[in-house]
Amino acid sequence: MKRKQDSLLTKQRLLETAFQNFYEVGFENTSLDKISKDANVSRGAAYWHFKNKSEIFGEVVRMTIEKIKDEKREIMLSESLEFKEKVVQILIVPSYNQIGFKFMQQSLKTLEVYPEFSELLENFRETRARLYNFFLTGLRNEGLTENDAAAISSMLYNYFEGMYGSGTPDEVTKNYTPEAIKRSITIIFKNA
Repeated sequence: MKRKQDSLLTKQRLLETAFQNFYEVGFENTSLDKISKDANVSRGAAYWHFKNKSEIFGEVVRMTIEKIKDEKREIMLSESLEFKEKVVQILIVPSYNQIGFKFMQQSLKTLEVYPEFSELLENFRETRARLYNFFLTGLRNEGLTENDAAAISSMLYNYFEGMYGSGTPDEVTKNYTPEAIKRSITIIFKNA
């Protein structure tokens, strides 16, 4: 029992360290050897858990996608929130997990370039499409015309994506507060 628990802790430490390495220096500049060294785990143990860098990268991306999906899903399925409140809560999600969202943004290029990640890329794209469709369906249900719902859904989707974009000027990011987002959504819904 203890051996299995130690193995799970080792794997978790490798995944956490891999996330940091991939986040800080990217897929190209990370190796499984460096991850094992930084995690204070033997090379043998690292290779016992993951056959190569691609496998651990894929696992880190999968875990990050699932965490983000879970955060959004909980809001989307909430029966205690009205649609407008759900939109505000979803748009705030990236501010609570900035590193995870930035990691996914950085990782997107790797997913697009390497064929072994095509399934993960498709999963990521489906997740993004679900968010757009959530906005679209909700806005239709709020009584907006198809064209208006599509236009506002695109804007909300880009608002969400832009919240963790690299190189965003400070004067823009300072408006990524729950209060500012709520104010923006109130203005949009009032004028829609």
